[in-house]
Amino acid sequence: MHGNSIMRIGRFRADGQTRIGVFEPDAVVDVSAAYSDFTEAVANPSAASTVSGETFNRHTITHLPPIEAENTVFCAALNYEAHASESNIAVPDPPLVFMKLPRTLVGADAPISYHTTVTEEIDYEAELAAVIGTPARHVEPDNALDHVAGYTILNDTSARDLQFGMEVGEDDMLDWFSGKTMQATTPVGPTVVVDEIDDPQDLEISSRVNGELMQDDHTSMMIRSVAELVSFVSSRVELQPGDIIATGTPEGVGTFQDIKLNPGETVEIEVEDIGILENTVEEIPNWYVSTSHVMRISDWEGVHTQWKLEWSMGD
Repeated sequence: MHGNSIMRIGRFRADGQTRIGVFEPDAVVDVSAAYSDFTEAVANPSAASTVSGETFNRHTITHLPPIEAENTVFCAALNYEAHASESNIAVPDPPLVFMKLPRTLVGADAPISYHTTVTEEIDYEAELAAVIGTPARHVEPDNALDHVAGYTILNDTSARDLQFGMEVGEDDMLDWFSGKTMQATTPVGPTVVVDEIDDPQDLEISSRVNGELMQDDHTSMMIRSVAELVSFVSSRVELQPGDIIATGTPEGVGTFQDIKLNPGETVEIEVEDIGILENTVEEIPNWYVSTSHVMRISDWEGVHTQWKLEWSMGD
């Protein structure tokens, strides 16, 4: 390994190039030469020790989501009893899983996009996320963690007025797409901690907004363990290296405290042994969400330019 007892790998941008790196406390070592893409990095992280590329100061790089565009993010809903209780929704059986698009994701330190033309209430959700290292199909819980390469952090930022605001006839329904997948709203990272966390059910997890503690819990309080969630998802589809499974959020989200995020506010999600994922809310002007934004997207720094360069996808 590259000078650090805990191996942290991730994607970053420096000097105009997208790179794969081993992250140390103050530096990032470029190990891109060892891999064709990031899926190979999570499948075989030890190959990073065979190369030693350029070293960058961590404060000068741009963090990218630790995932490739072809991967999928699976998210478990209502996986903490207390959160289900504050939501006044029964715990689903079997697990309720939704997905996020690659263009929904942003890296550490990138803005959380607040699309004020379509939502007036966005919210934070602290989540532990498992990163798949080897293909998994119909795996049993006892063997499921053998397919996990490591762990990262995900802030399941949600547009609550859209998520809870759908009415169909006389029925109220949850709009998972609008509430959970708007563009450039979901931070993930900053890195993937590989081969270091023996028990993902023994980690403290918390969130802070502008330094104020909002969520403070423990992954032992999950209804279904990481292994059970990996097993469940693998019973529906084959999990591939680089796929992410976000494992649900504890109680204390903003919407049930009449709290919503505002432009300029900073959200920190902390998971024990992984680190802190920090992002600031940024209002997106009207022109950005219009069809004319494609010509002006390069005027934006951070996540907006990052999205164009990394995912190369249209709206």
